[in-house]
Amino acid sequence: MKKGRVALLAAGLVACFTSILVFGFSGTSLAAPADAGVAHTGVGLAEHALKAYRQGWKYQYGCYGQFVGGVRRTDCSGLIKSYLWWTGEKTNPQPGLVSVAGGAGGMLASATARGNINLSNSSTLPRIHGLCLYSPGHAGVYVGSNYSVDNRCDGENVKYGPVIGGRYHWTTWFKLPQIQYPSNGFVSCDGNLFYYENGQYVVSTSRTVNGTAYHFDAAGKVIKSDTASAEKALQAAMNSQSPRVMQLGMSGSDVLAVQKKLCALGYISTGDCTGYYGPVTRSAVLTYQRFDVIPQTGVVDAKTRHDLRV
Repeated sequence: MKKGRVALLAAGLVACFTSILVFGFSGTSLAAPADAGVAHTGVGLAEHALKAYRQGWKYQYGCYGQFVGGVRRTDCSGLIKSYLWWTGEKTNPQPGLVSVAGGAGGMLASATARGNINLSNSSTLPRIHGLCLYSPGHAGVYVGSNYSVDNRCDGENVKYGPVIGGRYHWTTWFKLPQIQYPSNGFVSCDGNLFYYENGQYVVSTSRTVNGTAYHFDAAGKVIKSDTASAEKALQAAMNSQSPRVMQLGMSGSDVLAVQKKLCALGYISTGDCTGYYGPVTRSAVLTYQRFDVIPQTGVVDAKTRHDLRV
């Protein structure tokens, strides 16, 4: 606590911003799924983009997921930024949580890997959830199974459509340095189970993993296996992926774990450890974030979770 107050005093003299720490990973089997322990993942970005499409987000230049007129709005690169800067379902994203290039061209320039897309050759599009897609002046997200999501322009808004054989002419795929992409193992995306080998999910094939045979369709989804084993694999993959951002109104064992840690640090009492994220917990989190000199959001995001060691 004393150390935290010293840090708070220093913060009064100079603003201090801390980026979210991103961990590396490498899943090799069901026991170690593909994106275990990662704060920002390709799968997470794909699911975020799908959420934007299903919730009917609108296009507005310069926006990155803020509520405007009761509706979230982004431009094309802002759709990707909204995932990196996400603070919760009822709050606006917070710029600066993660450093990222400004526009589509800047994001492409910062890429850790990239390649050309031949729209008549599906093999030129890597089977990787959360790849970023580029067309001059525009960016989108590959969500798997040959489909992309992008926030196109005024009047068009968020679109969902095929990449190969589609109407939009994507020219390049690329990987953002802020995103960790699957390597090997099971991954859950949008409620479906996929299996990665050498950095791409397998399609139209079968694999035996831990003694269970799995069959995958042309989209890479598990279509046939021992039901109990498949459900176990799906649950394990879901549990291993990015922890949720905890905020007001939520409940669960993860909330209780945070409360117990806050209690141990003296921010709340034992009686407040109920597993429900109410105003008392939010106030305690805000106080902890202030002493820890990290963005004061009142939600338990990846950085707050890391610093609390939960």
